[in-house]
Amino acid sequence: MAVLGTAIAIGSLVGSGWSAALAVEAVTVVATIGYYVWGARESDFGALFGSRPDERQVSVGLRASALAGIVMSYLAVFGFVIETARGRDAWPFALFCVAGAVTFMAGLVIYRVRS
Repeated sequence: MAVLGTAIAIGSLVGSGWSAALAVEAVTVVATIGYYVWGARESDFGALFGSRPDERQVSVGLRASALAGIVMSYLAVFGFVIETARGRDAWPFALFCVAGAVTFMAGLVIYRVRS
């Protein structure tokens, strides 16, 4: 989390300057600390964040990830349709649509072989 947040901060530095980069890095530091503090707790969230889940918690995490993927896929498709209808460049949305479809197909192949 800290590495990716710092990478985003570097991108912000290049694109928008020091003030944006510092703001992004501050959010990264706070989120990273919160992640580790929450991961140390004895709760479902703590078990998932701390990489020590039982079977039920793994199932909850899997369903939450699936829900997030579904919502993001719908948003990518809606964004593509709306930007295309407005006559604007929709390639970022198309990229996410293609990435989602390819990942889904790869997942079917990988998990079909492994099960």
